[in-house]
Amino acid sequence: MSITRQTDERDLLILSRACAGETLAAIADSLGITKEYVRTIARRVLVADLAESGEPESVVRPAYPWARV
Repeated sequence: MSITRQTDERDLLILSRACAGETLAAIADSLGITKEYVRTIARRVLVADLAESGEPESVVRPAYPWARV
């Protein structure tokens, strides 16, 4: 598996766990990475979703209950 694929899989795991209600700190601890890194990954996905989905922010943001962006 390529590094990019591994990174994508990790990022999807982070996002799915966060959306399921797990704290970013718990996700970070279980993956052996910093909470700040997990927050950065999750925030990048949210920002991209807001920019590219074509949906209003009021529709997109509820899918990211942990986000305070």
